[in-house]
Amino acid sequence: MVGGGLTGLTAAWRLQSAGFEVKVFEKEGFVGGRTRSIHKDGFIFDVGAITMLPTYARTCALIEELGIESHLNRVAPVIGIPRGGRIYPLDLAHPLRSLLGTQLLSGVAKLRLLKLLPTMVRAWRKATYETLSTLGEWDHESIADYVRREFGEEVLEYIAGPIIRGNTLNSTECAPAGELLWMLRQYAAPYIFGFDSGINFLAETLGSRLPVELGAEILSIEQRDVDVDVRGRLDGVDFTDSFDALVLALPPKALLPLASSLTVRQRAFLESIVPLRSVNLHVGLRRRPAAAATFILPPRSEQPMLTTIVMDHLKAPGRCAPDKGVVSFFLSDDWSLEHFEAPESQIFDDILAMARPFVGDLAPDVESFVVQRWPYATIKSCVGLYGRMAAYEADLNSAGCVQIGGDFLSLGMEAAVSSGTTVAGRLVKHFAAAAAPH
Repeated sequence: MVGGGLTGLTAAWRLQSAGFEVKVFEKEGFVGGRTRSIHKDGFIFDVGAITMLPTYARTCALIEELGIESHLNRVAPVIGIPRGGRIYPLDLAHPLRSLLGTQLLSGVAKLRLLKLLPTMVRAWRKATYETLSTLGEWDHESIADYVRREFGEEVLEYIAGPIIRGNTLNSTECAPAGELLWMLRQYAAPYIFGFDSGINFLAETLGSRLPVELGAEILSIEQRDVDVDVRGRLDGVDFTDSFDALVLALPPKALLPLASSLTVRQRAFLESIVPLRSVNLHVGLRRRPAAAATFILPPRSEQPMLTTIVMDHLKAPGRCAPDKGVVSFFLSDDWSLEHFEAPESQIFDDILAMARPFVGDLAPDVESFVVQRWPYATIKSCVGLYGRMAAYEADLNSAGCVQIGGDFLSLGMEAAVSSGTTVAGRLVKHFAAAAAPH
């Protein structure tokens, strides 16, 4: 496996469980990719992915298979949407009742929003966590154009905008309408999951049960008739190894120089992907803030650059001492791009100043903090994405000994686990076919 994120680790685990000898090469000094947790000064900071959902069927099954479900905690989250100096709570345990009863929206906006239900259910039946390419019906206009036409500016500003900015970092003016319909599925879950020792606990458990080479940079691969040669560098020393098969589980841009068997359409799709950057701030507090919402999602009119505030101490126990708090802040791609190289002290001051209207002045209570910079946090969604995605998938060679996986065809941890499961299954079939008598 080339790549020790959840896709590569899942694929390696599935193949090892099927009786194959495996090895995982990971460039960084840790496994898990963007499901990373940092333990510092008695606090646990989730600096990448932040939640798991009960709709993550394959992820939940993998957790149970590994025997680590006792570390998983179920929490009923509350979403807070600021408007006019007040934060309006939406209880995800009772989403429809909460939405109809909130004063966040006018009565007219609520009535218009109800007609979204049939379309939303239809989209849920089409898309999966493995691919969103089936949402082509909603790939011809942006979320903003779709919501303005069907539901009005109020719904765009206080529902669609916060959901998309807060979950995918994307802009409603660019992302296709299907992305909103799919993201609403996440809000249909009555609870979320959180590991008591950080969201990366799943990846760390897999990594502890697999042979993983950390700090291994893969320079080239060459596919031959019966094997695949891998050339790389580990601890400053060049190496060459040979394998019967290979899984490439890397971000899109990193795949391009290694995957020589890509078709023209596949290469065009991967080349078209624009990575969204993210600069996050995570603070450990000596006392908990008064905010009751698990997630606060500011609309652009309230705060154009700050997209998400997470009360991590409400997400799962064990993140800090019972009387302390952990809060995470996520910023827009525009702000992150402009401040990516800024000093940590400036990032700390700027973000806490932006968050002050929603959580008060936290600076005096900060005991520890982490600034996380992701050059690739997710992909930029634009109209036409699902069509290019479908073309990429149509050219996949499901029988080859080099398989490509990753979460760039869908969203969330479940996308990574599903992709790893699928590519492992393809290789099992490949070897079974090769061993069958002809």
